Amino acid sequence: MSAPDTNIDKQEHQHKPALLGIRGAMIFGVLMVMLLLFFVVDNGREDMATEASVIEQDAGAASVDATAEPVGTVTTDSN
Repeated sequence: MSAPDTNIDKQEHQHKPALLGIRGAMIFGVLMVMLLLFFVVDNGREDMATEASVIEQDAGAASVDATAEPVGTVTTDSN
């Protein structure tokens, strides 16, 4: 059943505090999601930069180790 008197302007005036609260909650929710996305993207870039430097360090260590003599090799010069 519908209400017999549906004066939208009067109902909007009576429900103004509730409507403002709902609007405020929606704005707060959107701001929190945007803030979360900002932090996720910002931290993601930091992790990738750290991983790239670790990979570069590992590559540099591998090139230095490639010129060294392997451990446990037998030389035949002493006989």
